[in-house]
Amino acid sequence: MKKVLIADDHQIFLAGLRMIFADNKDFFIAKEVNNGQEVLDAFRKEVFDFAILDINMPIFNGIVVCKKLAEKYPTCKVIFLTMYSDLKFVNEFTKSNAYGYVLKNAGKAELLKALVYANKGEKYMSSELKYTTHKAELDSSKYQALTKREMEIIGLLAKGKSSQQIAEDLCLSVFTVNTHRKNILHKLQLKNAAGIVKFALENNMI
Repeated sequence: MKKVLIADDHQIFLAGLRMIFADNKDFFIAKEVNNGQEVLDAFRKEVFDFAILDINMPIFNGIVVCKKLAEKYPTCKVIFLTMYSDLKFVNEFTKSNAYGYVLKNAGKAELLKALVYANKGEKYMSSELKYTTHKAELDSSKYQALTKREMEIIGLLAKGKSSQQIAEDLCLSVFTVNTHRKNILHKLQLKNAAGIVKFALENNMI
């Protein structure tokens, strides 16, 4: 059986994890800790096959701990079990040495699936996050397709300026500004100015 260390600062959640592993024949909880420092202290005494870490932990967060474990205990496979579905944390996961990223609202089967994948040397991400990541990749490709002038116009539209006002600000004709607006809608696959404003907000363009 594979030894698992779990780290979370919520006792009720740790109790729930105990129930998940209670009757599992492949993995068992060998150690429970409450913060990042305790994870590192535990590894100095004993090396575990897996470490299930919350990202938001006291002293050292899960991402920092994952990096430290990868440096000193490369045989241990890290699974992030977290409530964070933010893209910035998902990106941290993809760049890290962790093998799994599972949301806390996922079921027992998904966590165990992540462990099985990791045991085979494969990465696993919660199914809910795959859509978020795919959407972000699409938005990124759309963003890269925009010209510098189009991004300027998007920023001004997001500030509530009309085509006439934008034309005056950029020393362009209204016709040219409207042509850019049409190209922006086409490239971003949007229907109207409201969609452009939303895109600007989501991509921190204002």
